[in-house]
Amino acid sequence: MTNRSEAPAKTPLPESLRLRDDLVLHPRSDDAGGCVLEDPHNHRFYRLGPDEQAFLAALTGGATPEAAWNARKHDTADRPASDWSRESAAAFCQWLIKYELTGLAAATGGAAAVPTPLPGRCLALLGRCYFWKASLLDPDRILTAWVPRCRWLFSWQTQLCGLAVLVFGLLLMTGQWSDFFASYENLLTPWRGLWLAIAWVGLKIVHESAHAGTCKSYGGTVRDAGLAIILLMPIAYVDVSSAWRFRSRWQRLHVTLAGVAVELAVAGLALLAWNLADSLPLQQAAADLFLLASISSILFNLNPLLKFDGYFALADITGIDNLYGYGQSYARFWGSRYVLGLDPRQPAMPAGDPAWVKVYGLAAAVYRVFTVSGMTLAAAAIFHGAGILIAAAGAISFALLPLWRLSQHLRQLHREGKLFATRLAIRLGGLVTIAMLLLFVVPADLRQTTPAVVQYDPPAIVRAPLDAFVDSVHVRDGDRVVAGQPIATLRNDELQQRLGMLNKELLQLEQELRGARWNGDLSQSADAQSRLIGLRQQRQQKQTEVDSLIVRAPSDGRIVARQLELLQGCYVRQGDELGAVGFEQRKRLKVSLSQREANFSDDGSQMPVTVIVHRQPAWKAHLAHAESRASQVVPDDALIAPYGGSLAVIKSEEDRFELCEPRINAYVSLTETQSLRLRCGQRAFVRLQCQRRSLGRWIWESLAGLSI
Repeated sequence: MTNRSEAPAKTPLPESLRLRDDLVLHPRSDDAGGCVLEDPHNHRFYRLGPDEQAFLAALTGGATPEAAWNARKHDTADRPASDWSRESAAAFCQWLIKYELTGLAAATGGAAAVPTPLPGRCLALLGRCYFWKASLLDPDRILTAWVPRCRWLFSWQTQLCGLAVLVFGLLLMTGQWSDFFASYENLLTPWRGLWLAIAWVGLKIVHESAHAGTCKSYGGTVRDAGLAIILLMPIAYVDVSSAWRFRSRWQRLHVTLAGVAVELAVAGLALLAWNLADSLPLQQAAADLFLLASISSILFNLNPLLKFDGYFALADITGIDNLYGYGQSYARFWGSRYVLGLDPRQPAMPAGDPAWVKVYGLAAAVYRVFTVSGMTLAAAAIFHGAGILIAAAGAISFALLPLWRLSQHLRQLHREGKLFATRLAIRLGGLVTIAMLLLFVVPADLRQTTPAVVQYDPPAIVRAPLDAFVDSVHVRDGDRVVAGQPIATLRNDELQQRLGMLNKELLQLEQELRGARWNGDLSQSADAQSRLIGLRQQRQQKQTEVDSLIVRAPSDGRIVARQLELLQGCYVRQGDELGAVGFEQRKRLKVSLSQREANFSDDGSQMPVTVIVHRQPAWKAHLAHAESRASQVVPDDALIAPYGGSLAVIKSEEDRFELCEPRINAYVSLTETQSLRLRCGQRAFVRLQCQRRSLGRWIWESLAGLSI
């Protein structure tokens, strides 16, 4: 506890302070002693506690800051004077001056505020690259014209109906969740990224419109709407701070949760659309909309650890307006005392000193550290080379700037003789050691998962023997066949005509040979005999080609030919694949690796993997071998996005699908038991158990690459 006799010398109050005449105080009936200070000129609202309200009331009566603080101290005999100390009053006066809420601020008895040194200003400027906003429009006129016509849309009854739609949609999904989650197999593909971006923009417009419309329906004003960037993530916003003047906390809570309620209603409608849709693209679009509307609301908007809707809702429910400030103050106190070993002053807490506020402050601080670190590393991974600069800027902004402020604070404590250098050095040394150890323990690479498909090993490929039309198809995909069984019959009229002409020539030559023998012409007979042998060889060759038009199974097995029936009546060229015949006991996994994933193994083989198949237990395996060259050829139709896979493709000039980027094919052998359990053409995923780089190694390699 600070000695009150020392306080005036350390924290002098201004000699005089006059508030602006246009400021308005709005009392709040549901918060004892609380109020909202409105700044009409700048369209800002500030929530104040009972101490600040009493202090302002004395100032508006013409009292000096010194007299106002003494009057507040004597008027609150039921509370200790240290609850709102002289330091707090001085800080409140500086806050009034900083936000231009005073008409005339006299010079304080102490020294003027020390300007921030140049290094600190540079670090703060760099931090603004991660946090900024741009105002786009003033929606108040639009809301004034439209809200009276559709006020029912923003009522709490309508929003309850929207939540009922969500519950009904969840009930309809009973027993269908496995099929629903299958819609996300190719979520991270470019062709779905465009739809996700459009859906996100639409949802944010609906979300912010719900906030604005609800606020306007209660008589508030919405002066600003725009776009903000927080940790490189775009966020839409509307200024509904006028809701702070509402006397009822339930009205403020309704405004706060209106956006979340409408997003959850959209999520319910998306589930209904998924159930009613017949086409796969529509179901995928509905699943994407549900993901954006539900998960984003739960993880971000309803998360009280971030200053979004969930935080303001928690503040309104508990009646603790400056919840984040209380939490930050306690987190700084806890870090200073228990981590750095300093002796800071116990921060002011809400009435009753609730323990959950302290827990909230520590949780918010830890969450902020992990969120900032995770998003910075994610940006570094996504943007590759430029990501190193992003990570470096993030480290400077979120690590060096707080460390700079901490160093300034420690220097001040050292000048005042309150710093125990030995104890601080020991603790800082321990923290640095732990941080360095964590750098070489925390992985920099997430476990890679890549798509795969089950194939026969080796599949007996059935190809067209000649250029011909497919006259008839005798089997279907999945049929069991025996060796020699006809699969398809081809038709080549030119070949048939050529065989007929050879048969006719052969008959004529045989008749000529018989005539020569009858006449005893040995020379003519020998010539006819030699020509007959050559003609018979030609006919035999043509007959073999005609017989090959009946395409037969090369061995016993099962037919794998998804498009064989569609080939009937089509023209095929010699060598075109018609299908395959494989053994059920011999199968393999064909894995499609990106070039980055293939680099995790020196020789591209013997890499340990985990095979994941839907509704099958996962198992460990190894890559048997990998191809030496990357290619844009589609590894299997089952793996590409148009057929439900996850690989993005484009159409080539020959109107065939090609991969958007070259990939390398690798193979995993399957045992007989595994082969019998899996179907050919079944999709799977392979998780690469590669040697994982630590974060410290990744940083070292990145810096080494830059130096080279």
